[in-house]
Amino acid sequence: MKKFLACALALTLTSAMFASCGSSDDSSSSKAEAKTTTTTTAATTTEATTTTAAPESTADSTAASGTESEGEAAKDISEMPATLKNYEEASVYFKKDMDVASIVEPFAEKDYENDESHVNLSVEELAGVPMLKVETLDQDDQGNYKIPKIKFHMEKFFEGHEADLEKIFTIKADVVTKAVGEFTGDDGTKSLVPGNFMGAFVTQPTTGEGENSWNDLYDFGEAEWTSEWGSYELTMRPGIKDGATFVNSTEPQFVSLMRWSIPNQADFYIADLRFEDEDGNVIACANFGK
Repeated sequence: MKKFLACALALTLTSAMFASCGSSDDSSSSKAEAKTTTTTTAATTTEATTTTAAPESTADSTAASGTESEGEAAKDISEMPATLKNYEEASVYFKKDMDVASIVEPFAEKDYENDESHVNLSVEELAGVPMLKVETLDQDDQGNYKIPKIKFHMEKFFEGHEADLEKIFTIKADVVTKAVGEFTGDDGTKSLVPGNFMGAFVTQPTTGEGENSWNDLYDFGEAEWTSEWGSYELTMRPGIKDGATFVNSTEPQFVSLMRWSIPNQADFYIADLRFEDEDGNVIACANFGK
């Protein structure tokens, strides 16, 4: 019954999500606030493909340990590294001495007057693994944390071997959420859990005319209500959607990630990025390897 209720809740939350498309690299995706009234449900994994994507699987997601199953206790953060799906062979790793601002940046419309949040981007070790930390700084009038939106500069990752950009068929990211502030349920119960992790994974290749297209390939919906952290693999496949793939160019091109609004403070961390060709082979980024 507990798992049934958890699935029902996750489906309800996922159905609340929606996203919009734009034509520039500052295109803003609409949000669905990630709220719930209980802190006792188990986490679930959902798949979603927006109407901008091809009908056959452009994206999928796998929730790793750190999520509750029947009868299990909360997972300690020390167990997190073992849940990372791609860390052994990724294209991009994050290091504490790297110039973060040169490869990833926040984006917003109208100078953060809309639903976007200012963010603090840094590289921090989490359970011994250096990761890109995304800290959300702003709250809305209802006290919910606003939407962090970040974009990775693909032309920086592939500098000097831009021809490899057009080979990218699949993009994966290992993401970890970690509670900072307690979630408070409607009954007043407080729990140090990250709660819902819902958002969008997007490609923004150059149009060749000084702009970037907007390809929302994956609207994800995950949750963690037992442990203080959750671990997820996000996967999208731009290779099966016309116009979603990157091109051989030195012009700015982006992979963008955003998380919808949540009521409690929770950071998320990106452990790695993995780019694969159509045959599933990893495409290396020489300056960003281990």
